Amino acid sequence: MASKPELIHRFVIGQSGVKRSLAYSEVGDKRSEQILICIPGILETRDTFSTLLEKVDEAATCRAVSVDLCGRGDSDSLEHSDIYSMKLYLSDLELFLNHIKETHLTKPVKIHLLGTSMGGILAMYLAAGSHNVVSSVILNDVGLSLPWWSIYKLFGTMGKGAFKTAASLDINDIARSLRVSPAAVRAVQDPAHFDLPYKSDLMGMRFANIVQNFKGPISLIHAQDSVICTAMQVDEFQKIYPHSVLEVPDVEHPAPYNGLVCEFVISKIMTPGSATKIVSANDVIKPAPVAQPKLKSAPGSPSRRIVQESADETVPQKVQLQQSLDVNPEQMPLFTNLTIDSKSLEESVHQIAEMSTQIMNQYTQAQNVQGIEGLAAPQGAPRHSEPGESEQQRARPIYHRWKSAVTNLFKPK
Repeated sequence: MASKPELIHRFVIGQSGVKRSLAYSEVGDKRSEQILICIPGILETRDTFSTLLEKVDEAATCRAVSVDLCGRGDSDSLEHSDIYSMKLYLSDLELFLNHIKETHLTKPVKIHLLGTSMGGILAMYLAAGSHNVVSSVILNDVGLSLPWWSIYKLFGTMGKGAFKTAASLDINDIARSLRVSPAAVRAVQDPAHFDLPYKSDLMGMRFANIVQNFKGPISLIHAQDSVICTAMQVDEFQKIYPHSVLEVPDVEHPAPYNGLVCEFVISKIMTPGSATKIVSANDVIKPAPVAQPKLKSAPGSPSRRIVQESADETVPQKVQLQQSLDVNPEQMPLFTNLTIDSKSLEESVHQIAEMSTQIMNQYTQAQNVQGIEGLAAPQGAPRHSEPGESEQQRARPIYHRWKSAVTNLFKPK
């Protein structure tokens, strides 16, 4: 029987004479040729990955590590002078990754990153700045872009119901239920929490340029009913990484680490150089702009099938698609690869119009709530300027520009 990853290990970080530690769990063999590092979501702890670590231990495929970010789980909270932010998490993870690599007994070793939601965004930045230390990345329910409306809606579902309305919000109760610091809960509600550089446009934040020079494969786990990684994000992702998406049916953000997800993750560790997709029997595989792969039935698993192709065949196409996307992501068409009929498209447009109206109404009602306006555009974040915009127009908050654009888009012609 596999041992549960219950032991707490400590990695000490020293800053300006003040020491604090990150807590982490690990399973597997330090002599393995593979390491999987698991990064939790915005207010999650390393316990999120307990089932996965057990499965990895059973499969004996690699050394697997899950870590608590500062102020979460068993990791130390920050001093009052420090600020919880993405830049700090990334700095901590860079140090932690080096620690895990240095304590490993096999050299060289392939390092794989698995990130849930915010952890996935951090994984992209970590991989991009690792100087080829990271071999592959697996994203759990976060894509290459993050719509503004998804960020706004996340505040209504954060903590799986812990955040309900601003009036009923109790920071201390939420912190206790999630095993995180109250200061961390407050910090993630501040637009300044996301202080890493990124590209943005009217629709949201874009991260494709962050990983454009990363040479390894990137895979996506997609929760079917997600408000963060929607069908639009999946479609965008598959333009660059075809056949690298697992859709988990009937679940919301983020995807849980059930048997299907664990199998997918382990398959990526065992064969990181191949683009493999495990899909449900009801999934429709969109034709990719490359030679069609052969479909094979997974042994003993009639409800799923595996689509596999060699990495050599996908790299030239991947580079071409990535270049076309990253030259100017702000000008990327939104529906370039949606294979739907005109009736479905019309219904989608009506749904978008209705959704946009609801979002605009929510923003309007929240005008007097401090910080809500800033959710759409963190201070100092770069933004796209429309041709012909005056200086006065460019100075308007993104909410007003977005409202005008959506209104003009859907008003009767």
